[in-house]
Amino acid sequence: MKTVDVLIVDDRLDGLLALQAVLNLPGVNLVQAQSGPEALGLLENREFAVILLDVQMPGMDGFETARHIRLHPKHRQTPIIFVTAINKDDQYIYRGYEAGAVDYIFKPFEPGIVRAKVSIFVELFLKSKQLEEQAELIRESESRERYLRLAELEVENLRRYRSLADAIPHIIWRAKSDGTLDYFNKGWTDYTGLSIEQSLGSGWQSVVVEDDLRDFLKTWMMAMQDGRSFETEVRLINKEGEERWFWIRAASETNFTGQVVAWIGTCTDIHDRKNIEMKLIEAEKQANAASVSKTNFLANMSHEIRTPMNAILGFTELMLDEDQTVEERNQWIHTVQRNGDQLLKIIDEILDISKVESGRLQIEKVDVDVESVLEDIRSLLRLQALDKGLDFRIDLDSSIPKMISSDQTRLRQILLNLIGNAIKFTSHGHVHVDVEWVARNNADQHSKIRFYISDSGVGINPAHANHLFQPFMQEDSATTRNFGGTGLGLALSRQLARAMGGDVTLVDSVPGQGSTFLVEVNADPVEGTHFIEALNFHVPSNERDLNHKGTKKLEGMKILLVEDVQDNKALISHFLGAVGAEVDFADNGREGVEAALNKEYDAVLMDIQMPIMDGYEATRRLRAQGYETPIIALTAHALKEETVKSMNAGCTHHLAKPVNFNQLIEVLTGIFRDKKHREDHCAI
Repeated sequence: MKTVDVLIVDDRLDGLLALQAVLNLPGVNLVQAQSGPEALGLLENREFAVILLDVQMPGMDGFETARHIRLHPKHRQTPIIFVTAINKDDQYIYRGYEAGAVDYIFKPFEPGIVRAKVSIFVELFLKSKQLEEQAELIRESESRERYLRLAELEVENLRRYRSLADAIPHIIWRAKSDGTLDYFNKGWTDYTGLSIEQSLGSGWQSVVVEDDLRDFLKTWMMAMQDGRSFETEVRLINKEGEERWFWIRAASETNFTGQVVAWIGTCTDIHDRKNIEMKLIEAEKQANAASVSKTNFLANMSHEIRTPMNAILGFTELMLDEDQTVEERNQWIHTVQRNGDQLLKIIDEILDISKVESGRLQIEKVDVDVESVLEDIRSLLRLQALDKGLDFRIDLDSSIPKMISSDQTRLRQILLNLIGNAIKFTSHGHVHVDVEWVARNNADQHSKIRFYISDSGVGINPAHANHLFQPFMQEDSATTRNFGGTGLGLALSRQLARAMGGDVTLVDSVPGQGSTFLVEVNADPVEGTHFIEALNFHVPSNERDLNHKGTKKLEGMKILLVEDVQDNKALISHFLGAVGAEVDFADNGREGVEAALNKEYDAVLMDIQMPIMDGYEATRRLRAQGYETPIIALTAHALKEETVKSMNAGCTHHLAKPVNFNQLIEVLTGIFRDKKHREDHCAI
């Protein structure tokens, strides 16, 4: 029995001993190496049936060693099996196949599997050597009897070879010089489900996916011209009609004149590897797209923030110059205020957009008074409509329930955005809002509330309608110049509406004549609610607003302002003093606690982020001592989570900076009014 050399390479002696114990096979001589360079040195004078190669080695690792082995002429086709315990990741395995491996063995390994794999390659090696020797004998033999005996032996060897080929988990095939199939192993019939008659001849055409067939045949035809080997990747259809990726490798058989007489090849299933490749390519595309989107977003955000900031800083600098008229100064102050409002809106919208895109947006389900929401919106936008002389009307259908289940904050935000846009883009004529309710047909559906917002404004060019709901997009650059805005409002409103089970859509628009938008959200009626009679909130174009400036709404109200920033103290106290309030100060939370407990106040304005003691801790300490006076949190943290933290600490209200003084005075007025009512009741 001939002895066959098998090379095992591992830098660890225990690894070599483990393989030596498993591969103690008859007729197998195990040759050991403890490094890549040592293994390469053994290739010159030996021929190995198979090489078992450890991946993780110092210096030259298994991947690099395999690539060097593949460069050696005598060992270009020697099977290499990687042995590793490091990583089973698809990308790691794919790297091994790229380096030239035919298989992987993962530690700890099953001895039976290792022996079986090595035995197959040893037997293939022996059979190939036998065939080479027999061919040599045939060429040298002059005896007919010897020719016959060798022929019989070749037939027997061929039968054994075919049995061995059938046991290999790959498709093995043979074709004539013109490409027609004349042999295939059991792997072919098991995969394709085709009979021998169906497969012989032009079997490829019924198995290779049509989109891949032309390139496959073209590659083969080019190889036929010079008789060289070829390899390609194609999809083959299995007996269930499914497509899987295969790697086809083929080598030519030539006669003694060098003419190609046949082709021998294999088909290796690489479907999983191909999927990994495609996932990596897709992941790279997504990463590149995300990088581009991030860059564009940051560029747009920088532009939108810097634009109002430039106006604020510029006009503030101008106001420091004493050489100015009262009219100029007032105009510049209004400009600074307008740009400050715009900057605050940009920041709020960017925060909301980022919440939506990161999946952190939470939609609440609370009882919402439809009348109250619409009256609030009418009140907020009324002056804008009056300033432009617009006929502003909100009509409610009689079938609308008074109380619906929805997110009041987000619904109000969407409507303010859409109706505010309609007023902004309309210079004359009207802005009408028609509200209707659509009851659900069955228990699996939601009822809907619809708001049709129509105006007689500038309208929208149909060519620009497609990107209207994309972030930072407006109809064109002239829109930004003429009307301002970030281009975030519609994108945010649509995403909010979709999160609430509805949508925002452009129903109709004619340039120069106006537009109609539809806002729709889920609106199931609250149990026991009654339905609104038809209502009309109407702001006639000729209505005049009353000027309430100068009224002392907070006359006699005592307020403690806990704030560490001097500019904020001066600003807030100025506004509160203008409406009659008396304001005391504390510089941090600790001083605020002492001041609140030593003097009676009607309300406490509590900054949150302060040195020594923050507003949360100060509020908790006051509440722990039974302090019942309303505490209003004033903070630059505008996220909803911060509101929850303020309320949990014991605050009664939460207002975000920059402070909306109309809102602050409204809250304080309510607190002061409630206190007076209680005092009057006690007096009775």
